[in-house]
Amino acid sequence: MSGPRNFPIKTLRQFFRNQKGIAAVEFALIVPVLMLSYLGATDVTQGLAVDRKLGQVASTVSDLVAQEDSITRDQVHAFFQSGIAIMRPFDFERTKLRLTIVEVDDGSTEVTGATARNWEIEASNGQSYDLPNDLLALSDDRYVVVADVSYDYAPMFGTVFNNTVSLEQRSTHVTRKDVDDFGFPPDGSPVGGGLLEEIVETVEDVVDEVAGGESEGSSGGDDSSSGAGSSGDSGSSGGGGSSGGTSLLCRLLPFLC
Repeated sequence: MSGPRNFPIKTLRQFFRNQKGIAAVEFALIVPVLMLSYLGATDVTQGLAVDRKLGQVASTVSDLVAQEDSITRDQVHAFFQSGIAIMRPFDFERTKLRLTIVEVDDGSTEVTGATARNWEIEASNGQSYDLPNDLLALSDDRYVVVADVSYDYAPMFGTVFNNTVSLEQRSTHVTRKDVDDFGFPPDGSPVGGGLLEEIVETVEDVVDEVAGGESEGSSGGDDSSSGAGSSGDSGSSGGGGSSGGTSLLCRLLPFLC
């Protein structure tokens, strides 16, 4: 009678004393923790790598712009392309870039150029821009180039965090050269002048001259007395129309003549 009663107790004793498969049990308990740590470390490491590359892109772009004595919007976007090699192996198309040029004069600031790629500009031309006090003192009577870079990092595994993290870096450089005008207006042409402004000024001068010539021609036409004379005048003016058009083209675009 004592044997069947002691059977459950003996079975439990044997079960707890049996050490077969203990390694498999320990492995099954620790594997989830190890996998979570490994995959989470991979996501964090990739995020840190992206953040470091963003800092390199921002520093490179602002440094390149600060070395110029004049700048245009197209040149800035060409400097943006330098980030392609820096951001590898990460997708450069997901990278947002923004550049702002700020003039500092006796503690006051004014934006003289702003452009962006896959992003919105932070301030428009003519607006004030917040800069640290120490940078204001350092860059007085000069220009400050501010480059911002952002990247929406999506974790590969999402074990530690599964939401997209917005990473952003900023770099500021003071212009290397002492320039009077540095930046670009919204149309992208240089502040200090350029071919586009010269063409606009020439067009305005030509339009004024043409308008004055037409008023003189209309008053002279009223004094004409013979049809033959007017036909001769028209023939001579028709002969000179081609040369006049060529002269106008040369005045508008002198590099073509």
